[in-house]
Amino acid sequence: MEWFSQILDSGFWQAILLAVLTGIGGRLLVARGKLIWSVSHQHYYSLPRLDEDGSFPVRTQQIWFQNVGRASIEDIEIILNWRPQHFEIWNPRQHTLSLLPDGRLVISIPNLSGYEAFTLSIIDTFRDLPVVLNVRWKSGLGKQINMFPQRAWPQWVILVGTAAMLIGITAVLYGVLQGVLWVIAEYSAAQPSG
Repeated sequence: MEWFSQILDSGFWQAILLAVLTGIGGRLLVARGKLIWSVSHQHYYSLPRLDEDGSFPVRTQQIWFQNVGRASIEDIEIILNWRPQHFEIWNPRQHTLSLLPDGRLVISIPNLSGYEAFTLSIIDTFRDLPVVLNVRWKSGLGKQINMFPQRAWPQWVILVGTAAMLIGITAVLYGVLQGVLWVIAEYSAAQPSG
């Protein structure tokens, strides 16, 4: 505990500690954008032919994209293996299409505001659906996450769960504050009077 009291007494270490805490706080509080994406739905249908016997395949896929950060992100590029038979972006937004020299499709979207989301719905009746090769934006890469359907709970269950989490967080913060006060009291008691 002696080393701790030496650090608290040293102006140099106090300045270093303050600079580190300020840097960490600034990093946590600055608004940033973060792009995540996932395949939220995919299905294969075998539909009967109307003109003859047999069936034909219909493949569908929905890919979900969201900026989970507070700041807007710009110059989003979604790169697919090839151009599908048909696709739609919902909510409708400005986008441009281009092909790379090897035939891969690039969907470019100018921006996505904080917490905003959109979906890319794909359908194809001729061949397999294209794979998402890359998702990136001006300041980084999109992160692929896993997604699955979840039960929609009644409002009262959500409120009870939220209240329990709030009580738990309050208890943890209270414990941390009590620990800090104990360390300060021990440090003060160890100081010679004078």
